[in-house]
Amino acid sequence: MQELKTGGRLVDVVWRPPPIESERLLLRGREPEDAEAIFRYASDPDVTPYMAWEPSRSLADVWDFLDGVTAHNYEQEELDYALALRSAPEVLIGGVGVYWHPKQHRVMELGYVLSKDHWGQGYVPEAARALIQYAFRTTPVARIYAPIFAENSKSRRAAEKIGLRFEGVLRSAVEFRGQRRDEAIYAILRDENERSSERP
Repeated sequence: MQELKTGGRLVDVVWRPPPIESERLLLRGREPEDAEAIFRYASDPDVTPYMAWEPSRSLADVWDFLDGVTAHNYEQEELDYALALRSAPEVLIGGVGVYWHPKQHRVMELGYVLSKDHWGQGYVPEAARALIQYAFRTTPVARIYAPIFAENSKSRRAAEKIGLRFEGVLRSAVEFRGQRRDEAIYAILRDENERSSERP
């Protein structure tokens, strides 16, 4: 699970991850004007039960996220994306990212979140597959993995659709909101990705 880190103000950070397009989606950098769209899903109790961050109670929480976590990630040039439809690129519907964890071992952690209004349409697998291909193409990453709470069946199905391989369950792996939780680990390796890309 990605650690929550803090940086400067987002408006003062110049770097943004390069845009990525898939058939239906645009992956782009987050901007200050995305705050209200982020609040809509980040405050939704149906979306947030398994997120590493606490649900947003106000726009001030979203600003803390943008000026803290997002700004820090962009200062570190992490591939941390807002997710939008290509038909409405200004309207953020979620997020997806891969984060060095740790960089010296060429390992990235995958995370994703999607507004409830857009569930069930295959957007998370489509976005994550595009991002994973981009990460393998443009960085030296050797392994991309997703740690998912074992009881989060929806996210586990999404990981399978993305093309990640189930590796096992880490029992009592994390302390989360006052409880010990098991984590299911899904991952893809560079050579696995290359072999799947070569198939007709």
